[in-house]
Amino acid sequence: MALSTIPKPSVTADAPIPHNEERRAQAVIKTGLVDAPNSDLFQIYCDLARDLTGFEQAKFSLFDGESQCSMAGSGVDENYEVGARSDRSKWNVCSYVLLDVEPLIIEDFYKDPDWAEHPYIKSGDAPHAYAGFPVVNKDNYVLGTLCLFNTDPKKLSDSQEDLIKRIARNIAHLLDLQVEQKSLTAEKIIKAADVLSSAMKKASLVDFKNLLLLEAGLPIDAVGASQLQSEGFCDISEGVKVTLTAKGRKLIQSMGLTPKPMKRIKVTGADASELIDKIFEELD
Repeated sequence: MALSTIPKPSVTADAPIPHNEERRAQAVIKTGLVDAPNSDLFQIYCDLARDLTGFEQAKFSLFDGESQCSMAGSGVDENYEVGARSDRSKWNVCSYVLLDVEPLIIEDFYKDPDWAEHPYIKSGDAPHAYAGFPVVNKDNYVLGTLCLFNTDPKKLSDSQEDLIKRIARNIAHLLDLQVEQKSLTAEKIIKAADVLSSAMKKASLVDFKNLLLLEAGLPIDAVGASQLQSEGFCDISEGVKVTLTAKGRKLIQSMGLTPKPMKRIKVTGADASELIDKIFEELD
């Protein structure tokens, strides 16, 4: 994407905002990651982007209505902090990536007249090369950016650009899954509580908790299990050991709390494109 196709830095303090900013920002908040970032979800994508392009740094950020929020980074220095926020000012280059679904690629900041007044350009502290890829969710909102930085001028090949686009799409897919999982988890808990309430008219939060602990194979207090025992959902042996009965296991199954086996990931192949496809296929 040519820099001329986006608004140039203006004299105002803030960067331009997307036309759908309110809904876009709400979609970011729904991920739950701005206030509780989890870098483990995204670190592999930053590492892959850096390794595949040879750029020195790769960073993934989300943008709520006010700030750029750091989610994960590769090749970053000791000052980088997951969860850190920075202003969406007119000099925040990544803010401009939110304005389009195509990447913003600058081979050399110091030769681009549109950014000549940037304080870091003037001081010589800015990297030369930059490539910002929008992370676009299923509703076509740009939730964040996957950005690459390099000290010296650097150009991405067409194949590299395509690979990073695919990485950005998979980050977006992961964000969509994060939102869906939150909704499904809430629905699952409500369903489980409803089933328990139907099976036990006087069911309490302690009973719900004890069923979860028993399903996980963890010990519970025999005194606290007396209600479950009276309903025939568990046995208490030797006055202390609590175990599920067949009736209890059926209850847990009907509550939807029985865990499913996890799929093992096996990746083979030396070709980078094939390798990425297979990793993403498994992650999906």
